[in-house]
Amino acid sequence: MNYTATQMSNINIEKTYGPADKDSVVHYETFDNLSLFYGRKSAVHFHDRFFQIHYLTEGEIFLLLDGQEYHLKAPCFFLTPPSIPHGFYTDNSTHGHVLTIPQEFIWQLLTSLQRDINYFYPFCVELSVEKADSAQSIAHFENFFIILAQEYAKSSEEKPSALRLYAKIILLEIYRLSKTHHSPYVPSSSELKLFNQFNLLVEENYKNNWRISDYLDKLCISESRLNTLCQRFSSASPKRLILERLLQEAKRKLRFTQDSVFEIAYQLGFKDPAYFSRFFHKE
Repeated sequence: MNYTATQMSNINIEKTYGPADKDSVVHYETFDNLSLFYGRKSAVHFHDRFFQIHYLTEGEIFLLLDGQEYHLKAPCFFLTPPSIPHGFYTDNSTHGHVLTIPQEFIWQLLTSLQRDINYFYPFCVELSVEKADSAQSIAHFENFFIILAQEYAKSSEEKPSALRLYAKIILLEIYRLSKTHHSPYVPSSSELKLFNQFNLLVEENYKNNWRISDYLDKLCISESRLNTLCQRFSSASPKRLILERLLQEAKRKLRFTQDSVFEIAYQLGFKDPAYFSRFFHKE
């Protein structure tokens, strides 16, 4: 399985699953349901600004992850960070769970653990019931994914908070495994790390009305290079990525807070609420 940048497609997560903040920041799907949508042979692709966790309970998978080929037998999982190319093949006997989570949610967790935002590298682990530590991880994954799946099917006020909690527990289990299964990782592209730095700056400053020039000064790169990076890893311009983050937060506040449109406008750095209203309806 070889790939080039021109062969890869960027799967738009929000168009596939709907807005991330519709019910919560976490999206859950069974591996079987995704296979009905995409097929059992997934061509090499990536998804920007979202992490994805595949946990397989039965079967096997032939996986291409960031240029490395793997053959894994269940129970196993693999973690795919944003914009990392991956593809795989399975047959109908393979079953499991898939979690899709926005990068800012995981960055907040890594920050609380005093880790760099790039700490979660693309990696996979084949778990063994014969090893005590793996058996414990298997039990944890099985229980938490079942509970999360049951919660995802509910419709309640507590659902978003519960899903965030269960997702965080699963991520912490992966974090522990990443320490015991650690291997040196060299990103296949230093430009991806730079793109992640831009995204982190957006996360920290999208409410502060930063101009593109502010990001360029902080990153010490030219506007043309930033445009190239964003198009390569997200198929969008820098300005578009900033606007989408503003829009995502505006939708979240309108849905989950009692704040008025005027209050939300000021919170997001809009000095003119009327302009914010026009911006929101235009998008």
